[in-house]
Amino acid sequence: MKAGKTLFMLLILPATLTLIAAFIFNYVALSQLKNHFVKNSRILEANIDTLALAAHFNQTVAQLNFRVIELLKQADEQQLSEIELYYAHREIVDELALQNQIVDRLANSELVKIVNHGSAISLQEEFKNYRRLMIMSTEIIAIDPNIASRFFSSAQDSYAQFSLFSNRLSVLLTEQSKRSHLAEQRIYEKEFFYYLVLAMITASLLMVLVLFVSHRTSSRIRVIADALSQLAYNQSPSIKLAKIETLANSASGEFKRIADLLLNFRDDMVRRIRAEEENHRLIYSDALTGLPNRRLLIDRLEHLISTLAHHPAHYALLWIDMDRFKSVNDLKGHQAGDRILQETAVQLASLIPEADTLARVGGDEFALLLELRSNSLAEAALEIEPLSEKLCSHLTVDYTLEEYTHFSSASIGVTLFSGSELKAEALLNHAEIAAYQAKEAGRSTVCFYDPDLQKALEERTLLENELRLATEKAQLRLYYQLQYNHLGRVIGAEALIRWLHPDKGLIPPFNFIPLAEQTGLIIPMGQWILKTACQQLAKWANSPTTESLTISVNVSARQFREDSFVADVKDALQHFQVNPKRLKLEITESIVLEHIEQTISKMLELRAIGVTFSMDDFGTGYSSLQYLKRLPLNQLKIDQSFVQDITTDNEDSVIVKTIIAMGQALSLEIIAEGVETLEQQKQLEQFGCLAYQATTSLNPARLMCAC
Repeated sequence: MKAGKTLFMLLILPATLTLIAAFIFNYVALSQLKNHFVKNSRILEANIDTLALAAHFNQTVAQLNFRVIELLKQADEQQLSEIELYYAHREIVDELALQNQIVDRLANSELVKIVNHGSAISLQEEFKNYRRLMIMSTEIIAIDPNIASRFFSSAQDSYAQFSLFSNRLSVLLTEQSKRSHLAEQRIYEKEFFYYLVLAMITASLLMVLVLFVSHRTSSRIRVIADALSQLAYNQSPSIKLAKIETLANSASGEFKRIADLLLNFRDDMVRRIRAEEENHRLIYSDALTGLPNRRLLIDRLEHLISTLAHHPAHYALLWIDMDRFKSVNDLKGHQAGDRILQETAVQLASLIPEADTLARVGGDEFALLLELRSNSLAEAALEIEPLSEKLCSHLTVDYTLEEYTHFSSASIGVTLFSGSELKAEALLNHAEIAAYQAKEAGRSTVCFYDPDLQKALEERTLLENELRLATEKAQLRLYYQLQYNHLGRVIGAEALIRWLHPDKGLIPPFNFIPLAEQTGLIIPMGQWILKTACQQLAKWANSPTTESLTISVNVSARQFREDSFVADVKDALQHFQVNPKRLKLEITESIVLEHIEQTISKMLELRAIGVTFSMDDFGTGYSSLQYLKRLPLNQLKIDQSFVQDITTDNEDSVIVKTIIAMGQALSLEIIAEGVETLEQQKQLEQFGCLAYQATTSLNPARLMCAC
């Protein structure tokens, strides 16, 4: 049966049953009353018939008695013949016989039996005597009227007697009839009241039953309606339908089916809501830390900016950049780095109010959006500075990872805003720029956004984009600084890269090399320098005057750490058929400090084919014999900062002497860069340095002339 029909039956069935029960009860009650009424009517009709019969009897006997009197008078006056008298006698006899039957009927009637059965018997006896005398009187009237008169007189005594009985019986019959009618009426009223009370009791019971069924049905419908309302307006995954669950367990039929359907719908809705929440979490949350991600932070920023147009307030956006985090991933793997990020997220969350937004916006970067109570930007800066310093202090901790201790700190950039002038991305960019400025200021510090720095970074970004196209558009050039021995003979050159910009002209390396190292462009740039230098060596090899010259090529730390570095060098040498002994690779102390074993391995592999190595800018870093004696070096290059004042500054002179002594102790060649005067050259010769490098840079054409 369909659910609609079942509900219809549940609602209509009680009323229908009530109507049917009421109809049956009323029918039975009315039938009983009808039967009693019919019975009473019949009794009343019989009583009335008895009374009518008694009245008719009295009337007929009186008429008969009058006829006999007239007949006696006529017979006495001889007005009638014998035949007429005989016929009159026959009529009277017949009439008396008929009245005798009436007397018998009266005597046998129920009403007479109830009233006075003895009077009825006396009436029968007196009427029989009266009948006998009347028959005798009319029979002898033709013979002797006098005798007939005496018989009639005797009959009149009997007539008077049974008339008395008859009248008395009529009165009794009338009274008894009244009493019977009243008794039957009382019985009728009593039965009517009985059935009325019984009908009211039955109706009340049926009403209680109907109310019970209706209440039970309506309560279940209310439970279902409440459940539907909850399902419509409650979008929580923890929605409970306790009453529906009870209904499903206790009910049967369609209510159980509806309850089961609602529970199934609830379960489907909960699964959908949880799936949506999971999708929202995947889209707007960071999987590692559980914090909001950059997308959710931008959404909240955009919403906040839209409200600031109507309700101004001051906010701070902090960009938190973990210092030296990459070294953790490089040394201990990403699992160790993930652990630090998770602990950092927990620590940050414990330091800020719950109403503020903390998000992870990058690999090792977090962002914090704070509402401030200040009324001006100056006050806002004073308000946010202590919290920023507190965050910076708490994030400066040591992490122990499998016997390795990582010193962790954070650089924090702060930007303040109070209006809707800037977009979300611009605010994030400002905070990130401030964090970059904090890193440049020495790490583990807090910096506020500076528009001048923004301008510089925008120029840097433009320069980066142009630098990416420099190699493709052949804008890079190699210039060379010649290297001489103490006799002034050219022994080689250092390859120095220059950028011939179409608009800005010749750009020196210190303006773009750091940018290339930060962006990774140093790797393809270094490969180009290596190939171009090898190509120049190949050209020199064709001339007797230049075939013995060497070219020194600077190698960045990032390029040297590439797994393909050794293969790249070998490929360049083989491609241009260059003698490896003519190629000298200049490395810095920063290359050596990180992964010294890998550095030595790569150097030994290249040195095995004849490539030589020079330690560039020696003395400016962490110069130490500890690693210097382990490296397969061929040459030390004294930094020009020590050479410039060698003739006037005693400390520079001592440093240069020390470097030369160290090199000689390790059997290394010594060369000084930045030699500009003859006095500097002679001073170096006195200290034992027999090679130097000039400061003038030559293009390839002038280089050939100089050689």
